[in-house]
Amino acid sequence: MAKRRVKIKKENPLAGQINFYKAMMVLGLIIAGTFIYYFLDSAPHLTAHPFHVPTDTAVQCLECHMGQTKNVPIMPHRAMDGCTYCHTPSENKT
Repeated sequence: MAKRRVKIKKENPLAGQINFYKAMMVLGLIIAGTFIYYFLDSAPHLTAHPFHVPTDTAVQCLECHMGQTKNVPIMPHRAMDGCTYCHTPSENKT
């Protein structure tokens, strides 16, 4: 009678650690994505004034926000290519 060989599957001793690190990586990516989303959404909206035109170029915005105009907040960040990427127009609720 021939003896049958039974393959015994060896378990990887690091399998639990690998799964833990994969789960932590996915959780970290989700948290990082959430932070990035809320960071980009944190810019204040353009107020509903007649001089805030969403199609204006950045140069037109900088004339007031970098100049010596009274009662206009100074831009607290470096100049960007466009303002409406972060600063979306506010909706008029009348």
